[in-house]
Amino acid sequence: MRPFNFKGVFKKISIIFMLVLLIFVSYLSIREVNDDDLIVGGNSELLRAMTYDRFNDGDEKVEGTDNVEFSAFFLRDIDGDGYGDKIKGTCKEIGTEDTLYMEIIVQSAGYLKNGKIQINGKNFYLQASLPKDNELKNNYIDNNVKTIEFENLNNGTQKMISGMVRSGDYTYSSNKARAIGNNINNYSRDDNKIVLTGTYVDENENEIEIRKEIPLEMDWYGTVRTSITNTNQDYSDLDKRINEEKSAIGLAFEIRTREENNRLLLSKNHVEAIIPELNGYKPTSVIVQNADASFDYNPETLKLTIDKKSNVNEAGIITSSIGRSNTYMVSVNYPIEAYDETEKSTVGLVVPVEEYYEGYNNPNVEFNNPYKS
Repeated sequence: MRPFNFKGVFKKISIIFMLVLLIFVSYLSIREVNDDDLIVGGNSELLRAMTYDRFNDGDEKVEGTDNVEFSAFFLRDIDGDGYGDKIKGTCKEIGTEDTLYMEIIVQSAGYLKNGKIQINGKNFYLQASLPKDNELKNNYIDNNVKTIEFENLNNGTQKMISGMVRSGDYTYSSNKARAIGNNINNYSRDDNKIVLTGTYVDENENEIEIRKEIPLEMDWYGTVRTSITNTNQDYSDLDKRINEEKSAIGLAFEIRTREENNRLLLSKNHVEAIIPELNGYKPTSVIVQNADASFDYNPETLKLTIDKKSNVNEAGIITSSIGRSNTYMVSVNYPIEAYDETEKSTVGLVVPVEEYYEGYNNPNVEFNNPYKS
């Protein structure tokens, strides 16, 4: 075994050692999303919309009477003829919106009392701005309207109202996916319902309790985007980093990553870094100190890989999540021989880093799931 070179060590104490981290992001980590992804714009939305049921003639009929009709629908030009088709569903990118139309008609006889619409949205909020009028019992101005009640609606009434279907509360950017919550199944649901209830009173004062449910499908999708923060770490206390027992010098640096879009629930963060040799000497050990991340270091290729993953239960609920920002603490030991004969006052180590995030996305075939930055 080579004897410990105290002379060489003390010589190095006076040297200011600078560890410079220059972080390079691969093209895939910073590229813009394009049409080839089938993830943004009208193509994927239109393909998904073609799978929804249409609102056909007669669908507006309310069982129990021929004098009350109710419909709830979205408009989309499915045929490409320039006219909007009534469909029972919509597909939108998280953070955008679509208009939900609801119409009540009372025909030529009787009236409707205690009329109420319930919005049972499992994965959307209904933002509405509906002021009180002759038909509406109250003001309905809210980011998540659940119930709309009516005054008596006399025969001859044709009341059309609308609201904006959203993926959450758009008042704050952090709440734009609030309706999806932490359930990956909420990207696509077919059990949303718009329900009309009330009492129809015919011309003979006979009362008929009515109820009509209209199922709606709601699909959301999104993307993830990655950024890495460049970090420069300076070390001027080299004497405190010398491990005399192991004849090594220990250094540490941070890798900081961030997901920028704040839309999809995150499933994974994967990092790769090449730990360079120092004066021809490879590291003797490389350790990631984060307890919530797994890592592997290959001493032959010098590649360090780090993975942080979320956990999902059988119901689709994320039980442990990945943060939008992640900092990984990396400790590296080099043999003391790497410094014995250097005459430089500054040593620069360039650590190239490549990383990506994965996000849970809409599970249907029109989308990439998971979506990888």
